[in-house]
Amino acid sequence: MTGLHRLTFQQLQYLQALVEERHVTRAAERMNIGQPAMSAALARMRDVFRDVLLVKTSTGMEPTPRALELVGRIREMTDLLEGRGFADEQFDPSESQLKWKVMASDGIARVVLPELMAIAHKEAPKMRFTVHPGDPRRLSEYLRDGEFDLAMAFVRTPPSELRQMTLYPQRLVCIARLDHPEVKGGVSLKQFCSSDHARWGAPPVVHATMEVLVDEALEVLGESRRVALLVSSLTLLPGVVAQSNLLAVVPEHLAIQSQETLGLQVLPLPFRVPAVHVSMTWHERMHHDPGHKWLRDTLKGIGHELSARVLPTP
Repeated sequence: MTGLHRLTFQQLQYLQALVEERHVTRAAERMNIGQPAMSAALARMRDVFRDVLLVKTSTGMEPTPRALELVGRIREMTDLLEGRGFADEQFDPSESQLKWKVMASDGIARVVLPELMAIAHKEAPKMRFTVHPGDPRRLSEYLRDGEFDLAMAFVRTPPSELRQMTLYPQRLVCIARLDHPEVKGGVSLKQFCSSDHARWGAPPVVHATMEVLVDEALEVLGESRRVALLVSSLTLLPGVVAQSNLLAVVPEHLAIQSQETLGLQVLPLPFRVPAVHVSMTWHERMHHDPGHKWLRDTLKGIGHELSARVLPTP
C-alpha cells in the first residue's frame, strides 16, 4: 500500500469503520474516539493515499473504489493478526457446538430449513440454529454487529462491504385454486388486476421487497392490485388461495411445494417483474471461519439441488 508506513494499524481500522458506517460520527463512536479525531484521521489518510476515500452524498458518505480496495486488504490483515483461517483442518462439525443466528423470511426458511436440519442432524448434531426474518433494510448492520451470522434473502441492492453469492434462482409466479371460476391455465393482465388478491406484508413484516417489486411493475403499466387480504406470513398465502377465489403472488419454490398438496394452479405473471434470486450474505469477518465455511458449503449444496427444481421458462 502506498504510504502505509506513515499510518498505524489503528488508523487503518478507522478507515474500515468509516467505510462500513458511511458516517464520521458513527465511525468515531464505534472506535471510541471523538468526531474531530476521526475527521483528522480521514484527512491524513486522504493525504497518504492521495484519494478522497469517501464522498458526501444526500444519503451519507460513499466510499471510492480505492477505499473499498484498501478496506479489503485491511480485513485480510486483521484475519492474519487474529489467526483466522488457519484452523480449517482441525474443525470437526460432528463435535462442534456452534450456535448460528440466521436471517431468513418464513418463505425461504420453509424451502431451505428442512434440508439444512436433516444434514445438520447427520453431520453436526451438536450445532444449534436460530432463524428469524429480521429487517432486510438493516442487513449490513445486522451482519456487522453480529446480530446474525448469515442471511438468506432476496437482496435488491447488496451492500458493498458484504460477501454474497446466489443460493438459488427464483422467479415470482401467480397462484390460483384449481377450480377457479375465471382463471383456467393462465391469467391475463386484465384478470390479474380485476381479481381480489391476498398479499404478504402486514405487521410485524417490516418490508416485503417482492411485493414492492410487483406493485412497482404494475404502476409502470398504470395498474394496481385489489388487495382483499393482507397477511404477515408469506407461507399463509397458498392455503388461503386454495380455499378461495383470491389470487396471490409468491416465489416459485413455495408455489411448487404447495401445488400438489393444496391443488393450485401455478401461472406466469402477465407482466415483467425482476427475478427474486435468493442469496446468502455474510460479513467479511466470518469469511475465513471454518465453522462458517461449513455452514456456507452446506447451504451451497442445498441451493444447487433447489436450482434444479425451478419451473420451465414460459
